[in-house]
Amino acid sequence: MGQIFAIAKITFLQIIRQGVYGVLLALAMGVMAMAPAVTAFTLKDDNKMLQDLCMSTVLVTGLMLAAFAASGVISAEIEDKTILTIISKPVNRFVFIIGKFVGIFAALALAQYLQTVTFLMVLRHGVLWAAWVHHDVPILVFGLSAAGLAVLIATLANYLFDWQFAPVAILLGVPLLTLAAVVAGFFDDQWNMQSFGQDYSLQVIWASVLLLLAVWVLAGVCVVCSTRLNIVWTSVVALVVLCMGMTWDYYVLPKLEASADTLAYAAWAVVYAIVPNFQLFWMIDALDQGQTIPPIYVLQAAGYAGLYILATLFLASSLFHTRQVG
Repeated sequence: MGQIFAIAKITFLQIIRQGVYGVLLALAMGVMAMAPAVTAFTLKDDNKMLQDLCMSTVLVTGLMLAAFAASGVISAEIEDKTILTIISKPVNRFVFIIGKFVGIFAALALAQYLQTVTFLMVLRHGVLWAAWVHHDVPILVFGLSAAGLAVLIATLANYLFDWQFAPVAILLGVPLLTLAAVVAGFFDDQWNMQSFGQDYSLQVIWASVLLLLAVWVLAGVCVVCSTRLNIVWTSVVALVVLCMGMTWDYYVLPKLEASADTLAYAAWAVVYAIVPNFQLFWMIDALDQGQTIPPIYVLQAAGYAGLYILATLFLASSLFHTRQVG
């Protein structure tokens, strides 16, 4: 466990120190912050469009972060030969892969948490679709203050102590944005006291948890690819797998259900099981229709994601075990 924790810690710090991690996370949070202004010109429900845009942003950001994180900490180390300093020590390759998995998943969970807090605050503010709709002043005051304070402290730390700006700002953003969301939850949009969390959606939180599971599954696929491919091909494969997983129910499931004999059914079942079914984690239709996401469904989806991630772990370990890194 000590070796796994040490590798996971190094991997986590290595990922959040990458410039692309901070840029993608800042870009995603910026897009969500600007979304109320962008979605104010639809002909239907503006707030549903806001919700769809934010969830799509979270998913696309997770795809890119998973590809860059997996490639940056495995394939890049293989190409640069820096991995030799690790495997030359008494560290099993399977332990090395587990540590990389844990570090990558922790970095993706951190990014997902910051995006979810931003998502909740943006969704509470809503779209100013009419002139008489007021700004949610507590969200603006506390949210912008938390983001500005994190940037200010990170800038001073970079100038005075030569600390890296991006990881300091990200790690400070976690408690500051959390505190901002919690404090704002006790006020309505006009500073009147209310019971906590009336304007926050529990269903959005469950949907975000499911998106995190989807990103983790995709990260597992990226880790498998990164043992043999570079960052470009890893990103391409991840995008193809995501697109296939979002449409697999439409193309493969009817053929599976229509199979006349046992052999055909088994063949289509294998094809259906190989590609992860991302429709299980994509809850935008349920949110748009006002349906409830039961916790038992989240647990079932977590079980499916856990089994698939476990399969990718063993596959990545097998591929890495036979990879020449010298």
